[in-house]
Order: sequence, then structure tokens, then C-alpha cells
Amino acid sequence: MGVRFALAQQTHSDNPPFVVRRVAIRVEALAALLGAAVACLLMMAPLNLGGSSDGAVWKTDLLVVDLPQAAAAGAAFAMVSAAVVVALGQRIAWIVSCGSAIVLLADQAWNRAAVTAENLATASYIDCIVSGILLGALAVAVLGKPIATGAYLIGALGAIEVADQTSLPSSGGNPIIQWVSVGTLPAWLLVMTALLLAVGGALQHDEPATEESNTDLAIGPTLSVLVLVTATTLSTGWLVRHAVTPAQIGVTAAVIIAAAMVAALLLPGRDGTLVLLAVAAANAGSAIIAVPRPDWSLPLPILAVVAGLAAGRRWRSPWIALAATGGLAVFAALTADAAHQRTVIPVLGVTLAALIVGFCFGVAVPETVGSTVVALAVMIVPGLVVALRGSSFGLVAYSPRWYRDPNGAVSAMPGWMALVITLGCAAAMYRLRRIRPARDRAEPEPPQMSGAIGTTGGSPEGNSAGMVSVNAGA
Repeated sequence: MGVRFALAQQTHSDNPPFVVRRVAIRVEALAALLGAAVACLLMMAPLNLGGSSDGAVWKTDLLVVDLPQAAAAGAAFAMVSAAVVVALGQRIAWIVSCGSAIVLLADQAWNRAAVTAENLATASYIDCIVSGILLGALAVAVLGKPIATGAYLIGALGAIEVADQTSLPSSGGNPIIQWVSVGTLPAWLLVMTALLLAVGGALQHDEPATEESNTDLAIGPTLSVLVLVTATTLSTGWLVRHAVTPAQIGVTAAVIIAAAMVAALLLPGRDGTLVLLAVAAANAGSAIIAVPRPDWSLPLPILAVVAGLAAGRRWRSPWIALAATGGLAVFAALTADAAHQRTVIPVLGVTLAALIVGFCFGVAVPETVGSTVVALAVMIVPGLVVALRGSSFGLVAYSPRWYRDPNGAVSAMPGWMALVITLGCAAAMYRLRRIRPARDRAEPEPPQMSGAIGTTGGSPEGNSAGMVSVNAGA
């Protein structure tokens, strides 16, 4: 496909004062960190168990049944949002991000005021869809701003890891864990996020229209996320509704690997490498036994994500990332039986999972913002391993109440299937790299602003000229 969209930006003769630029960098970074974290927390942990505890059990079950579809809808809207907003400019991206945060604040206030199972089902879909719009628009807003982009990835990946590893809520537990596991973030956090996004938008400079601007939609990345999210959601939903046999598990794994390969080919160049790494890392991370673990371990996944991103930028080999992911899958399989008795195993597991996820996103830096959003979407949607862990009660979830159960049944099968997925992604990546040879770095290229850490164009403030493009791969 030759479909392409781009946003041409030109340097401005009236540069803002140095002090204003320094303030803008800090505000943008903090806004990106909080905005991405809030969006991913609400998509990964959208169920208010505290609010639905008084309702009938069957109503809670219906909520949990809908959550994978709600998360998938949010992931799809993240890519659509990025595809649309990138053609409108970064100031519009900040405005859309701020507007999304305000809608989330209003929805959370309504959620607290009207707590019924029916309202929570609607609120979960609203939270996921609006959070997806926030995540996608914010990815465009931080284009060409290396510090803000790094903060965006730390916020998104850190929130994904924390939400994915959250235990069922219990009385007297850590209040931060309670915020995550009841799906109701504190109002002050949402207000602060909206205010920072508003200030970040106000600090953007007017960008004059150029004849080079092209507002065609990003067909390739949009199709990529739709193929992968749809295949994952439908295949995992089908699996949990049937008696899980080795043949059915194999078919589901094959469908997901094939969808990952197609999704990777729909992205430009070798950008699909990050998507394949994300598919492997997401399933391996879901295979570990993450609970019970002490409250002091809560910051470890966030710190590990930061360390992983830094390490990935230092050792730029996707094969190392895949090998580490395979090692994590084996660790999950071998320690499954003992994890509930020895807290050191869950602590080590969550730290390694976050470290490897950060490493994957640091190793494979896409050329386009759309590819980054597709990879984040993969991390958000529950995959095959989550379906295997929920097959005993017929839900794509860690437990009948969505979150990880410290007393739940354990099995080595999810770990071994995560290893199969990793090997399949390795084969797909080998094929991708044969089809898409590495770009000759000796060839002169126009300056670019990339949508991931380590941008190739633009000043640290992100105000230099550049071209942002997302191509639909062949």
C-alpha cells in the first residue's frame, strides 16, 4: 500500500524565550506521564469492584464478560485517534487530550454518584473508549519531544504493568492498590492531569499551514491494530467458551501469531518488530504468578520499566529481547506451583516482566507514532495466556472478578504457551527482517520527528523542522 499521511512542520522565526522553553519541556513531560498513566490504568482496570459488590453475582459476571471487548474498543480508538489527530497538528492533539481527560473526570464523578451494575457496564465502555482517545492523541502531542515521549512511554508501560499485576482488592490493603483495583482513580489526579494537559496545549506555538501537509488517514497502522485486536479478542473469547483442548489452544495460538505477522507487515519498514515483541512480552507477562506480594513491591514495576527502556536503548538487539521474553515464559512455567507459597517469586516475576517490557520498547524504536500506538494496544488487550488462566470459569480474565487472585488455581500451561507464542513471534520477526531489509543509514534522509524514545529529528524542545509520516506497509 502506498497510503501515507504526513504533518510538515516548519521552524518559527519567533522562538519563545529560553525560560519559557524550559518550563514547557517540564510541563509537557509531566502531562505526558500522567495522561498516559491515567489512560492505561482505566483501560486495563476499568471495573469498579467496590461499587458493584452489593449487586447480584450475575451482574458482576456480565461486567467481567464485557471487559475484554471494552479494552479492545479502547485500543482501537487509540489508533484511530492518533491517525486523525496527527493530520490536524500538535496543538489540536493537546486540546483533544485535555478534552478527553475532562470527559474522564466527569465520567468518574458520575460513576461515584450512580453506582449500579448497569451504570458501571456503560461507564467501563466510556472509560475505555475515551482513555483510548487520550492515549492516541497524546502520542501525537509528544511527537518530536524526546523528554515528553520518554515520559509518555514510562507512564503508559508503568500503568499497564501495575494494572495487569494487580491483586483482588482486600480490606485494609494498600490504598494505591485499592485505587487501581476498584477502577476509581482519585479526583485530584484526574484534575491535575487535565490542568497539565491544558497548560501543555497553551504552551504550543501556532504552526503555519504548509503546502506539504497531507491529511490522508493512516490506513496501514489502523488496519494493523484492527487485525490484531479483532483476532485476539475473537479467538480468546471462542477459546474460553469451549472445552479447552490442546488442539483448540494450538489453533488459537496460530491465529494470534498469524495476526501478529499480518499486523507487522501492515506497518512501514521494520516497525512491525515492536508489535511482535509486544505480543510475546504481553503473553509472557500474563503467565507469571504476580500475587500475593508485599505492598513495598508496588513501585518495582515502574522502576523496572525505566531501567528496561534505558537498557534497550543501550543494547539495540530485538533478538536479545525475544530471548529474555522466552526466559520469562520458562520462569513462569517452572515456578507456577511454588509462587503462592514463596513471595519472592511474585516479586521477582513482576520485576522481570516490567524490565523486559521496557527493554522491548527501548530496543525497537519505530519510525512512526502509529506503530508505537499499535504496540501499546497489544499490551492492553487480554491475550491467549489470560484466556488460558480463565478457561476454568469461562472468562477471559485472571479470576471471576477480573483481577489476579492470590488463592487462585495455578498451572504451568500458561507459561509454556507463552513460550510457544514467543517462538512464533521469533519466526515472524525473522521473516519480517528478510522481507524488509534494514534501511541504508548512509543514504541522506530528511529530518524526521519520531513517535518513540530517541527521536531522530527535532531539538530537545521539539521545535525544529521535520516531517512526521506513517505509511501503510506493503
